[in-house]
Amino acid sequence: MIEQFITGLAILRNKALQISALIVLFLLMQACTSAPTSLNYYLLHLTDSMPLTQSGANRTIVLDKITLPDYLKHRGLVYQTSDTNLHISTRHLWAEPVEEGLTKVLASALADNQISLYRGDQYPNEESMHITLHISDFISTYEGEVVFSGQYTISSAAEDGSIHSFKFSASLENDGFPSSIKAMRNTIMQLAQHVEQNF
Repeated sequence: MIEQFITGLAILRNKALQISALIVLFLLMQACTSAPTSLNYYLLHLTDSMPLTQSGANRTIVLDKITLPDYLKHRGLVYQTSDTNLHISTRHLWAEPVEEGLTKVLASALADNQISLYRGDQYPNEESMHITLHISDFISTYEGEVVFSGQYTISSAAEDGSIHSFKFSASLENDGFPSSIKAMRNTIMQLAQHVEQNF
């Protein structure tokens, strides 16, 4: 009887040790999976581009407003995964708001055509030409391209506004967000050429 009791205690002690070992292993696994993930930040514009001074410009245009779709108002970069689904990354983030980066790329691209682009709060000259930009889509897609579409209005105090629709695309050279951002820059350059032709 005593031997059975001692054997039973030994079995219980072994089971308790096994359960303790499993609990420790589980806690270690939880600690590994809850380690902080690294965040990646991206700029839409190139940092080595030089702004055009007003004295070097042939023409000036004032950007009054950019309207973005809701999915571009997040910090996370966005990828279209199907006809109906979007993925907004929690690890790949914009370093600045999309409209700010877009304005910088557009200003640099227009400067190549001797056009200075100013924000309305920087250049409150009502006699200048003004542009308002409405973005419908600006996204990297599962089909391996960036799509950039919307419309813009060019107006001045002396003339009624003219509305111009646009849709540009650029192929991705590789997978990943860095390639998407390069293609996004390409589509903004296409928009700059379109604006220059209608300016």
